[in-house]
Amino acid sequence: MMLGILMPGLSTAAAGILVDEDLRASSEVYKVSLGMQKPGRTWDFKFGEYSIVSSKAGAAVTTTTGSLLGMRGEHRTRQEYSFVMKGSDPTRARVKAVQNAHAADLPDLDLGAGFAIDLEAIEGGEDGLFASIIIEGDQGEPWVLLLNVKRSMANTVEKTTMSLLGNGDREILVVPVTSDPPGSRSSSLPARGYQFFEEDRPIAAVQYLGAGAFGFNKNVIYMRRDLEVRTKLILAAAMSTIMQAKINALAE
Repeated sequence: MMLGILMPGLSTAAAGILVDEDLRASSEVYKVSLGMQKPGRTWDFKFGEYSIVSSKAGAAVTTTTGSLLGMRGEHRTRQEYSFVMKGSDPTRARVKAVQNAHAADLPDLDLGAGFAIDLEAIEGGEDGLFASIIIEGDQGEPWVLLLNVKRSMANTVEKTTMSLLGNGDREILVVPVTSDPPGSRSSSLPARGYQFFEEDRPIAAVQYLGAGAFGFNKNVIYMRRDLEVRTKLILAAAMSTIMQAKINALAE
């Protein structure tokens, strides 16, 4: 029997991520339909005029090393996935992603009488995401999405250590955001997401987890109305890549 972690101040409030006011006022806001995840496929994300029309997902392959005689070891998991996303015109985005995760392989702390504490869940692990995004007809360099995240306390604490979306000519900052107001005490289970900035201008945002104990299936997209069509498609593909990666991480 495993002991769960009771977090103080647990809230089931339906608060969403705190999005820049200019972005909120200038954006279309879409609730994301996850659709279904069939064997060997990603989730069929759909929001507004954007949807995944085909996909492939390899099985997550995990290797464990160094776990002998109760000593500390390591789990490493690798998963690849790809998908094609369409938008408002015939042009499509093709995404190939690789997600690597590693975490300590720790023995449970035996408390006796059939009770134990899952030390692996408390310590957490680290996720790395690399994806290339190609827009049909573009002659330049592919867009690259990089994201590195550390998770702990059974995935209730998360810190983004690296984030990037760019193609050599343009750079879009990917900035983590939650539902906690700036300067406030961090809540136990805030909503989480990312805002996207180009030249200090907020252009999009994705919420991949809602606030509270039942935060799943509360994915929300913000997209500025005045963006060029291909930029919107790039952002839609990048945000879908992140949403798939987050679902993969929570399933570990």
